[in-house]
Amino acid sequence: MIPRSTTAGILACSLIAFGLACGNGGSPSDAGLDAWDASDGHRDGDRDESPLRIGRDETFEIATWNIRNFPSDQTSAYRVAGLIDDMDLDVVAVQEIASTAAFDALMAALPGYYAVLSEHEYRPGEYQKTGFIYRAHEIHVRGEKLLFVENDYAFPRPPLEAEFDVSLPGGASVSFVAIVIHLKAYADEDAEARRRAACEALETYLSGLVAGGQQVILLGDFNDQLDDPPGDNVFSAFTGEPSEYNFLTQTLSDQGEYSYIPYRSLIDHILITNGLEDDYSGGSTQAVDLEREPLGYDYEESISDHRPVVAVFPLQGS
Repeated sequence: MIPRSTTAGILACSLIAFGLACGNGGSPSDAGLDAWDASDGHRDGDRDESPLRIGRDETFEIATWNIRNFPSDQTSAYRVAGLIDDMDLDVVAVQEIASTAAFDALMAALPGYYAVLSEHEYRPGEYQKTGFIYRAHEIHVRGEKLLFVENDYAFPRPPLEAEFDVSLPGGASVSFVAIVIHLKAYADEDAEARRRAACEALETYLSGLVAGGQQVILLGDFNDQLDDPPGDNVFSAFTGEPSEYNFLTQTLSDQGEYSYIPYRSLIDHILITNGLEDDYSGGSTQAVDLEREPLGYDYEESISDHRPVVAVFPLQGS
């Protein structure tokens, strides 16, 4: 994996192709975003007033977001940067990064954030990468690696694992392993069997981490629904152990919420191991309906057909 800081992401004039101007830290040029303030990682102006804001100084927010074959067009990089900033998220696990140059443009538009991006390719020059974007001033990544690289039956895109240490301004802190996944797509029996095999392999791996004293957040595009009947449900390795794992997206499923817009299905999930239950106590999870917001552009056309799914941790302890 290649750690990508906001400075390393500035690729001179090559960023023009993705709607960013050269110089001045890769600031957006004429795309309609406000000026960026590189000193605090946010745009100039009062971000507290953004109707999209989810993050707060006293909470920790982690999201999964399939940014459909990113970038959809030349505006996608700065628009995704603007949405991450407006939502004020601490960690975003992304999927379907189809251009590393566009990803570098995105990071250049997010001063105050760092990123880790998967090295995986289907074949040279062809890929849909996963990665983590995280706030630099309060989050430290101790290491990262790809998992199950040889098991392309269950994992056409190897999961990306990173170890996070989070310290909030109020003194609360938490450490955990995060694993971002993008499981096999489609609804046929073979694809379903591959997703089930992936969940079984992941559960075995997670149980080993927990036995070794780690706590885990598993999140990403699972390409399947929690409310499928038992015979078709690929999640039984996790749901069969309710004292060990908690799908934070189960409540969304129960409420009929969705993350995949075309079919109104909830296929993007966040799971935590039981040691993080206290940190999540009083927290919330939501699928952010960006396609309904007055963004000034068509979200599905310019960004994604998936909503970001965000979990908010109060982290009341320290």
